[in-house]
Amino acid sequence: MSASTLPKKPPRSARAPRPVREQILEAFSAKAKAVGIRSVMMGELATELRISVSTLYKHFPSKEALTLACVDRWAIELAASGAAQEGGSIKRDPFEQVMYWVDAWAEVNATISPAFMRDLESDYPVAFRRYREVVRERKERGAALLRPLLKPELDERVAFAVMDMILRTVLRQEFADKLRITRAEAIRSALAIWAGGAVDRRGKLSALPGERSEPPPQTRNKRQS
Repeated sequence: MSASTLPKKPPRSARAPRPVREQILEAFSAKAKAVGIRSVMMGELATELRISVSTLYKHFPSKEALTLACVDRWAIELAASGAAQEGGSIKRDPFEQVMYWVDAWAEVNATISPAFMRDLESDYPVAFRRYREVVRERKERGAALLRPLLKPELDERVAFAVMDMILRTVLRQEFADKLRITRAEAIRSALAIWAGGAVDRRGKLSALPGERSEPPPQTRNKRQS
């Protein structure tokens, strides 16, 4: 095909720009996670987006409204939900399946500023409560996907309680600082230790990358007996 017959790109003016609201959400979310919510100034955000402050406040009348609008996005991003649905066709044993998600989860969460969650909890209680609700829903869904991978002799309540305790510890920056490693390394190593003891590598592959809401009936009955 000659250069003259190549399809031409539409002129820039003809391309549909992203909605301003979505641009605001993306920019605010990225800055809040990187430096904390308190450090994001609405005027500076408007300047970076090349919009007027009045336009910003037209879409979001306050930083609290903007924070609340980002809650579901944050909960899903920090759960690495996208990674949990990728690569489903790649054959892995159960441990590798879990670690595939762990690697993505560690990478996402390691980039979050410690100030982000502190600000969310202390300054925006309504948004924080919503965040906790969404996280709880994601945890329940994650537990349903992980449950079939556990060793049959384990009490799943203990296994998930230990995982929760690990997560509460390794997400703290001081934990990684004390060990002189990165947060990503701390998260990955701790969850690898958990998975090494809890996951049944002899079991059948689970649909971890999918969205099954509960384990198969036979697995559920076995756990309850």
